[in-house]
Amino acid sequence: MENYLILLIFHLIGDFYLQTTKVARCKNAAKGKLCGECQKCKNNIWFNGEYLRMHSVLYIVPFLVLYFVAGWKSATGAIAILLATHILIDATACYFNKKMKQTVVFIIDQMLHMGVLCVILHIFGFNCDAGRYYEALKIVFLSLALIMPCSIMINKLIQDIYPNSNETGMFDVGSMIGVMERILTVVFACLGNFSAIAIIITIKTWARTNDLKETEFRNKYLLGTLTSLVLALLIFIIYSNFPHQEL
Repeated sequence: MENYLILLIFHLIGDFYLQTTKVARCKNAAKGKLCGECQKCKNNIWFNGEYLRMHSVLYIVPFLVLYFVAGWKSATGAIAILLATHILIDATACYFNKKMKQTVVFIIDQMLHMGVLCVILHIFGFNCDAGRYYEALKIVFLSLALIMPCSIMINKLIQDIYPNSNETGMFDVGSMIGVMERILTVVFACLGNFSAIAIIITIKTWARTNDLKETEFRNKYLLGTLTSLVLALLIFIIYSNFPHQEL
């Protein structure tokens, strides 16, 4: 199990933490006021190949560690498959982002990437012998999953429902509050103190009392807060159901 967990951690680092907001936006050829005078994206194109290739190369950087834990041939084969499938999946996702709800595309995109990791592990059978670090790997996975993937998911959901909303960055106040909220939710869930989670939501709601008088803001607030809470609890459930040791 720890071998797949390691691949998942590499995936999260490459797909989220090594991809900037600019790269994600330009990769999708998403024209807007943030583009300024940039004319790199032509009309009616699915994606910007330059940024797609840039992201795909950065994506495989964490997987280079495989060269130290697997044979040269296995590592090269795995990385070649990851690079090719990542370009294909992301190019397809860029196309469907213009045809479907981004949230749906995002979920399917991540499921496909995780499926590729399963296939690679099955084909090449890596054995990193990291059993002694298994609990630490679980915590790393939990931390990585709670921050950027959840923030991006919530942002896409709000954009789908309210297309005129401004896209929020990772370090915007609202996003950082959401991150802290999810971390505290999981901490209290691990301690079995679920009532404390309600206190977090209460304090957060009280702080935005005046803003909640506006109907649109209130709806966005509830959507973002409840989605953040659900995602945190889902990740906690996944974390809790990882086996305590390698089977």
